Amino acid sequence: MKEETLWSGTPSWAVLGGKIALMIVVLILVPLIARFFAARAFDLDSAGRIMKIGWFITLVFLIYQAVTLFIALFRIRSTLYTITNQRVMIESGLFSKSLGEIDLRYVDDTTFHQSVMSRFLGIGNVTIVSSDKTTPTYVLGNIKDPRAVREMIRANAYRVSQRQLFTRAT
Repeated sequence: MKEETLWSGTPSWAVLGGKIALMIVVLILVPLIARFFAARAFDLDSAGRIMKIGWFITLVFLIYQAVTLFIALFRIRSTLYTITNQRVMIESGLFSKSLGEIDLRYVDDTTFHQSVMSRFLGIGNVTIVSSDKTTPTYVLGNIKDPRAVREMIRANAYRVSQRQLFTRAT
C-alpha cells in the first residue's frame, strides 16, 4: 500500500493570542494602578517614584513576555505534524531537526483535550498512546480541530492493524 499524507499541520498560532492579550492588559493596568497610588501620594517626589516603579515593573514584565512570545513562536514554526495512512510523524527543531514517528499499527489509544479557552479558539491537544518503544505517548499540541484529527488517527490505526472499526459518538 502506497503511503499517502492524510493531514499535515503545526501548532496553532492562536496560542500566541493569549500572550499578546496579557501583554496589552499589563501595559494598560500596571501604569493605571501606579497612577492611582501616585495620585494618593503625599508629595510630588513620592508620586514620581511610584510612577517610575510602575513603568519599571511594566517594562520588566513586557520584556519577559516578549521573550516567552518569541520562544513560543519559534516552537510553533519549528514543529510539523504529519499523519499518513501508515504513521504519525513529528518533526521538531529550529536549528537541528529531529523526526519521531509512531507506526499506526502500534497505536493503542487516542484522546483529545480542550480547555475552555482552547475550545473558544478551536484548538486542542491530541494524545497518542502506543506500544512504540521509543515514543509510547506523544501529544500533538495546540492543533486545529483536535477531535477530527483524533478520529482520523483512530480510524486509520484500526484499518492498518486490520481491526474492525466500530463507529460511535465521542
